[in-house]
Amino acid sequence: MGQMSQEEEFAKGFLRGFREGLQDAWDEIIKLSMKGYTSRELQIMAKTKRSMISRKLSEKTEEMERMLGRKLPVDDQPGKAKLAPELVPGWSYVVREERPERSFALFSAILSQGGSGLCISRTHPDTLKQKYGFDAQSLWLTKTEAAQSPKGEKKMEFVSPNNLARLASAVREFLSKNKNGAVIIEGLEYLNTQNDFKSVLKFVQLINEQVVLDKGYLMIPVDGATMDPKECSLIEREMSQVI
Repeated sequence: MGQMSQEEEFAKGFLRGFREGLQDAWDEIIKLSMKGYTSRELQIMAKTKRSMISRKLSEKTEEMERMLGRKLPVDDQPGKAKLAPELVPGWSYVVREERPERSFALFSAILSQGGSGLCISRTHPDTLKQKYGFDAQSLWLTKTEAAQSPKGEKKMEFVSPNNLARLASAVREFLSKNKNGAVIIEGLEYLNTQNDFKSVLKFVQLINEQVVLDKGYLMIPVDGATMDPKECSLIEREMSQVI
């Protein structure tokens, strides 16, 4: 048999990728259908998964570039999304940054447009509110529960970083009661050091699903240098977009 032409090689690769894409899509639908969701919930989850196509394409492009040792030409749309992300109700965002500057800017932007906020943080909430100028409910991740909030300020709740069930319950309650509710988690790395990673991943999955169902927003700033690359990748795969 003669050597395939460049066009035949391209066609073969295209068809293989097309087949794999369809198989992955149907496999994902089968997995979701086995979790007991209602038809409405399945529709929402499917739309969320579809919204992740662009990010997965970017990941695959980076993988191919590493294999080839050079950059591949891409259109400008992914770049625009990274520079100015459009915050979509029901979406969750991982923000790659050393300090949560951009994350809190996005969080504050939602609140300034009439949304309600819940800040879960390793840093003392009063410090964050003073630095970033937002007004939101607060959950402080600390094992010291005897401290008191300054007089006249909103009640601050202290939650142990080991109590992931309480945190998930608080997020669920907040989103169910607040339209356009925005949740930010500052301190994912801290949660990861205080719990086994599987528990942290399950926690992220639970609140992410709640965000989808209640059309809220979730922002998690992550410094990749402070987490295991594989664990960081698994967290990112659960989110709607990485920016």
